[in-house]
Formats: sequence, C-alpha cells, structure tokens
Amino acid sequence: MKQSAFEFKLRKNPRPVVVEFWAPWCGPCKMMAPYLKKAEQEFSGKVDLWRINADEDSELVRSMGVRGIPTMIGYNKGIEVSRKIGAMTAENVLGFFSAVEENKPFSRSLSWVERLMRFIPALVILVLGWTNGPNYWLMALGGVILFSAIYDRCPIYKVVSAQFREMFKKKPA
Repeated sequence: MKQSAFEFKLRKNPRPVVVEFWAPWCGPCKMMAPYLKKAEQEFSGKVDLWRINADEDSELVRSMGVRGIPTMIGYNKGIEVSRKIGAMTAENVLGFFSAVEENKPFSRSLSWVERLMRFIPALVILVLGWTNGPNYWLMALGGVILFSAIYDRCPIYKVVSAQFREMFKKKPA
C-alpha cells in the first residue's frame, strides 16, 4: 500500500485508528496478539485496529518512519496522536487504545520494579556524590536518575511536556 492510499483511507475512516506494524517472525508481536484482540473487542465500534505486515508492506513501513516492530501508531481524525515501539503489556495496550480514543498521547506508567531499578542506583549515586566532596556532577546525575523514577507522577512535568508536544506537533498534510 502506498502512503497516499493509506492516508486517504485514514482520513475517510470515521473512528480513531490504531495501526500495528508487525511481522509473522516477530516474537513480541506474537506475544501482543491476544492483547490486541482483547483491546479490539473492548473498543469495538469506538477504535479500529489495522494490522499491517511489515514484510508485505515494506514501502509503507519506510514511508511511515517505522524503525522497529512491533510499532503501534494511534490516529484520531487522521492525525497521529501517539506512537509506541516495542512490546507492551495487556494493560498498556488497553491504555494505548484509550488514549487514542480520547485524542491524547499515550504515556505508560512505570511498574514498581522499574521504579525500584531507577530509585536504588539514583540513591547510591547521590550518596557517593555527597560523601565524595560533595561532587555536584554526581549529585546532579543522581537527581536526574531519581527524577526518571517518578517523572510520570509529576504534575509540572506533565504540563510542560504536553506544551512541548503541542508546539512540535505535526500538522496534517
């Protein structure tokens, strides 16, 4: 399918669309298949799911800027709302569909394990920075890593990042 035909089909579709670029040999794609089926059923009549085989439509894959699979792109009123590369949990797939339906960018929450894997090294680096001097570069690095463990819960970050996304949003052709 050519990009122009894809965009025409997208503009004519009355509902929001989630496009999944996948391949039959892709392990994460196979893992996500039941999650996508469940989301498609749950959002039936509200959000459409288009599955595009990356091996069969390589021209479209290149023109859409897809660099890895699985890639999910959400469109609302023909405009790209959200893009996610890589495997997602069932909860995140449902969250992606919900975000596309609401015309909002998708932002996944970190699991408690992911938070812990960021929090502990951040504390170690902060303590090392404090006890060695203080070393302000190490303390700043620890602060950045610590913030990466909680950024998705920070209201100021949410407001500022939404404003930046709006400033740099692609306009429809």
